[in-house]
Parts: sequence; structure tokens; C-alpha cells
Amino acid sequence: MIVINKFLFCLILLISLNAHAVIPEDFLYKDALKVKCKEGSPMQEDLMYCVSRDYLESDKFLNIKYKDKIKLMNKVKKKELLVSQRVWLKNRKNKCTAEYKEAEGGREAPIYLIDCYAQENHKRIKFLENYK
Repeated sequence: MIVINKFLFCLILLISLNAHAVIPEDFLYKDALKVKCKEGSPMQEDLMYCVSRDYLESDKFLNIKYKDKIKLMNKVKKKELLVSQRVWLKNRKNKCTAEYKEAEGGREAPIYLIDCYAQENHKRIKFLENYK
């Protein structure tokens, strides 16, 4: 009985922790790559399409850059980059979640979140391009 109670407690704890994780995929306009971005438009929907598109494109390009970079590395450098990537992913999540939390409840919160992830992706792409 105690084992079941501990299991249920852990399960509930895990579910509640995941419920607070905020990721771009929660808000993305999935069809953003099919819709032309209306640069400069103040409309919420247009802004969401633009940041969604930027995030989707930058995320795809980042993954390509990372895979290309890893292919060219020896075992030690691969390990270093893998550790660096994991730290970066955690830091990106924390930074962008904090930006989202500052605006939470407002209509612009999802825009800030997705844009933050996209901007961090762009920075990481530049990092990978210069990584030796």
C-alpha cells in the first residue's frame, strides 16, 4: 500500500511539473510556413504567424547546423558540444519561460515566448557556425 501511495505521489508530482512547462509548440501556428508573414502588422494574428514562422525556420536550420557540425567532429569534441547543447537548451527554456511569465495573462505572452525561442535559436546558429 505504501509503495502504491509513493508511486501515485510521484506520478501526480510529475504531471503537475509538466503542466507548468511552457514551450513554443503550445502556441505555434503550425501552418505558419504556408502563410506569408505580414511584416510590421500590429494585428495579433499576423504577429503570431510571423513569430511562428521565424521559430519554425530557425529551429529547422539549427537542427541542420548541429547535425552537420557533429558529423565533422572527433569523439571528444562531440561530447563537448553535446554537453554545451544540453546546457544551452536548459538556459533557453528558463530564459524564455521567464519572459513568458512576465507577460502571462496578456495577449502578447505567446508572442514573447515564441520570439524568445526564435532569437535564441538564431544566436545558437551563429555560435555553431563559429564553433571549432
